[in-house]
Amino acid sequence: MQMDEAKRLREEQAAKGNPPCGHPQLVKEYYLGTQTGDKVCTTCGEDFSEQEWRAIGR
Repeated sequence: MQMDEAKRLREEQAAKGNPPCGHPQLVKEYYLGTQTGDKVCTTCGEDFSEQEWRAIGR
């Protein structure tokens, strides 16, 4: 997922009052076509560093 798409998801989530998200699916994050090493939740747009996503078992 491109970084700007994740930002849009975060904005939509904030507009909904930031309801809890179980982060059901994390995908690789890209910036201008280059992988950042982070992963992003496809539901809420929250990004996770490699250390964070490994800690939650993704």
